[in-house]
Amino acid sequence: IEIYKKLYLIRYVELQISKKYSEQEMRCPVHLSVGQEATAVGVCALLNKEDLVLSAHRSHAHYLAKGGDLVKMLGELYGKEIGCARGKGGSMHLIDQNVGFMGSVPIVAGTISLAVGAGFAISQKKQKKIAIAFLGDGAAEEGVFHESLNLAKINNLPVIFVVENNLFSSHMEISLRQPNPYISRFAEANNISHKIIDGNNVVEVFETAKEFINRSKKGNGPGLIEAIT
Repeated sequence: IEIYKKLYLIRYVELQISKKYSEQEMRCPVHLSVGQEATAVGVCALLNKEDLVLSAHRSHAHYLAKGGDLVKMLGELYGKEIGCARGKGGSMHLIDQNVGFMGSVPIVAGTISLAVGAGFAISQKKQKKIAIAFLGDGAAEEGVFHESLNLAKINNLPVIFVVENNLFSSHMEISLRQPNPYISRFAEANNISHKIIDGNNVVEVFETAKEFINRSKKGNGPGLIEAIT
């Protein structure tokens, strides 16, 4: 029931934002999560406040699924002082450290290495926590993604890379950008545990994330979940 409530909340909020955006009061670009809620909710339902999440430009669902303050998120979209980044960042710069949502940025692949850094800190302190990097298929075309996979594996870090593969980057379909539509092949190249799942099936997301998170928290290194959505 709690998972359903979170799915509904995210969908409702995003639809309301889309309706009100034309009023020209939200003076920032917005990238909505409509249709991709299940991946965020299925993963974050297994996390506690101490677990750390980093996201990209399409971050509303991740922020809300992790327990981010809704009023502060909306305040940020409207450029208000009450916003989670004091109204200076907008839709793509969300943060709520009180619940372990460590930030999102518009730079493609910009937070993947930060999640690996968070994994380093967790490992050094021998904490029973996890770092999650949410990213899209377009981010897999940036060098820092490949460096991050390598570094996470070599150092056996508690990091889960969650790829929301919606088969598009900006305006371009994945077949025009890559020779293979599945990002998990890069995990295989780095000897990282991986699985391709239906990113719109919240139960499948939940069960897969549970397996990967538990394994990583027990010291078995990073994992990559590719959610087709």
